[in-house]
Amino acid sequence: MRAVEAVFKGTLIILFGTSCLTHAAVVFAASPIVGSLVDSENLNGVEDVFLNGDLAYLPCREGHCLTICSIKDPSQPQVVGTFRDPDLDDVTGFALDGNTAYLASQSSHFLLIVDVTVPEKMKLLGKVRISQKGSTGPLYKMAYRDGYCYMSHQGEKKLYIVDVRDKSRPHVVGNIQVTTKGDGAYCVTMNGDYALVGTVFGKSNRLAVVNVADPAHPRMVGELTDPHLSEAIGTIVDDRFYIACWPHNAMMVINLSGMSDTRLPYIEGVLVDPRLSKPNRCAVVGNRAYFPIIAGHGVGVVDISDPATPRFVTSYSDPLMKKPYGLAARGEYVFVGARAGDSLVILNRRALEK
Repeated sequence: MRAVEAVFKGTLIILFGTSCLTHAAVVFAASPIVGSLVDSENLNGVEDVFLNGDLAYLPCREGHCLTICSIKDPSQPQVVGTFRDPDLDDVTGFALDGNTAYLASQSSHFLLIVDVTVPEKMKLLGKVRISQKGSTGPLYKMAYRDGYCYMSHQGEKKLYIVDVRDKSRPHVVGNIQVTTKGDGAYCVTMNGDYALVGTVFGKSNRLAVVNVADPAHPRMVGELTDPHLSEAIGTIVDDRFYIACWPHNAMMVINLSGMSDTRLPYIEGVLVDPRLSKPNRCAVVGNRAYFPIIAGHGVGVVDISDPATPRFVTSYSDPLMKKPYGLAARGEYVFVGARAGDSLVILNRRALEK
C-alpha cells in the first residue's frame, strides 16, 4: 500500500491506494488566514490597525507614513493610498474623525492633521509641535474627542491637549503631569469627560485618570496601580475597559461603572498567562478578546464571558505575523498588522478556535 499526500484549499488529503481500491482520509489543516498583504515599502513597520468602513488605516513606524488599504474583499487587501511628510517620522499615534486623520510623530514631536477623503490623494491640513523646548523622549498614542486631540508624551510624562477645531491652525491648550516616577505616558483612551492614560517602561506603572471636561484645565483625579498593570492599551465596551499588559503576559478588565471625580475605576479581572506572549493591543467582539502576541508572532484569544475571570482559549501563529503590533476585530474577522512582517493579515476569528 502506498500513501499520496495532496493539499487542497488548506486541507491535507491522504490517499491510500492499491491497484483496485483507493480510500481518502481527510485531516484538517486549514488556516484561519483568509487574506494577507506584504509590502516592505508601504507597510514597513506597521504600528496599528484602525478600521472604518471598507478601509483599514495603518500608521507605519519604520515606513514614516500612513497607509490606507481596501479591505472590501478580505481575501485580497490592497493598498489604495499612502501619506508622507518631512515632519512625519516614526508614526506611533493615530486618531480618525470622519475624513480627518490625526498622526503623532514620535521623534519630531509633531501632530499632523491629514485630509483622507480621497485615499489616493491625501493632503496635509495643518501641523503643530507637541513638546517643550529642548524636550526629549517620544510621543506615543493619542485619542480624539469633540475637536481636541489628547496626546501622550512619554519623555515629559505628560498628557497634552491640542485644539484642532481649526485644522489649519492646531494649538496646544493644556497639559498635565501624569506621573513623576520612572514610567512615562504611553496610551490615551477617552471615557466621557475623562482621559485614561496608561504608562509604561517603569519599574511600577499606572493608569492615570484625568478630568478633561475643560480641555484647557485638565485635572488629575487619581490612579490605579497593580503589579501586572502596564501600557493599559485596549478597548472600552459598555462599562468595561479590556486592556493588554505587554511586559507581564497579562490582560486586565477594568470596571468603569460610576466613574467620577470621587469614584475611581477598579480592576475587576486579571489573566496572567505565558501563552499571551507579550500582548500589545486588545480588541473585543462579543465574548472574545483578541490580542496581537509579539513573542508568539500571532494572535491570542481570551474568553471574557465572565469579566471577573477571563480565560485563555487559544493562540495562532504564522510567519506572516512576525512581531505583530496592531490589531482590530470586527464581525467575522481579525485584522493584524505585523511590524516585522511588513504585513496586514486578515483571519476568520471563528476559525481561530477550530
